[in-house]
Amino acid sequence: MTSMIREARERHRITIYELAERLQITPGAISHLEKSERVGTIKIATLRRALQAIGEDLEMASKPITMKSRHLMSARTAAEAINTELKAGDSDAALRLTTQAIDHFRQAKTSSEIADFLRKPGPIEDSNWDTLLATAIRWDSKRRGIKAPGWTKRPPLRIDWMPGVDTTPSTEYADFIRQQAEPEFLEHRILIRERDFTTR
Repeated sequence: MTSMIREARERHRITIYELAERLQITPGAISHLEKSERVGTIKIATLRRALQAIGEDLEMASKPITMKSRHLMSARTAAEAINTELKAGDSDAALRLTTQAIDHFRQAKTSSEIADFLRKPGPIEDSNWDTLLATAIRWDSKRRGIKAPGWTKRPPLRIDWMPGVDTTPSTEYADFIRQQAEPEFLEHRILIRERDFTTR
């Protein structure tokens, strides 16, 4: 998993034989140490002792898991990707990304992952889509009992809007969706249902 012993040896121009002499073990044992470090089976105490014999010390630290480290979107990366798709004229892809962002948000379990997901994104240039993403995150936060950040509070749109529909829907269809739409979205004049937030 790491190669700290070999890299430290090379930095200090120390051969396997010289390190073996310092640790009072065989050169073959040094090769075994370096191999066990690469596969992640070396003991921390052994790694520290080998590095100290070279003239270095082992420092360890932990860091919070981020959405990126788990290959998941955050609100920031979702907004960037949605902007890209809208510039390319692909509203279907923008809707899929919005849905996927909510799915990824649901996969955020630890407080550090949730906080990382909820950091304020840059604006989406189309205000309808910007309001959709913010409202979707606010809606899902409330459902999960998570305090929604202030940036997710947006004013309602000026007219009713159905995401992903490029033409004006018929009055009958709009009324049909309106009857099934989530109240949080209706307050923002966005005609979308909970089922529309299943991963596509």
